[in-house]
Amino acid sequence: MHREDEDSKDGSTEKALVIGRMVVVAAAGVVRAEGDALQSIRSEIIPAAGSPTTYGIPLSLESLPLFVGWWYSLVPSVETDPRYVEALSALVAPCCDDNSAFRCCCETEAGQACNVIRSAKGLAAHFILDLDVGADRARQSVFEWLRFARWDDYVAAEMIARGIDPAPYGLTTEGSCDRGMRDADQPGRVRRDARAL
Repeated sequence: MHREDEDSKDGSTEKALVIGRMVVVAAAGVVRAEGDALQSIRSEIIPAAGSPTTYGIPLSLESLPLFVGWWYSLVPSVETDPRYVEALSALVAPCCDDNSAFRCCCETEAGQACNVIRSAKGLAAHFILDLDVGADRARQSVFEWLRFARWDDYVAAEMIARGIDPAPYGLTTEGSCDRGMRDADQPGRVRRDARAL
């Protein structure tokens, strides 16, 4: 009788182990599926490195110094051009969504913008002065650049829109200013839907 009890226990234990393994495998699948959300959303809404652009410079972070250089050389000549103002005013600053790219919170003093904003403004100035395009084309290209350069902020905003918490992925839409001008305890407004631009 004692031996049967042990066999019964072993059978129960074996069943419990099998069920436990199934639960672990299922949970791992859910975690992996959730982990894939970051890459899935990123590939869906963020242009890939090397993607062609309408202005002939493939998307690359190596372009940042060129665009910042245009900020130094071109922006002073274009700051009052209505096309420049319209293009950048229509864009949400990626690092502090309660400001436009035209006047970001990091610009507390003249010339104090972060390099993300400098690059956006330099690119917009290049479109207006060098390529003589309208505000819409400048805005669309600057938006494409900002999504690429600050992909993390756009992906976090999209995750929130889809009901996914971006925090476990190390992403946030609050306190992400490149110059540290906004603390996480001073969150901005909910991001406006930049995809509609």
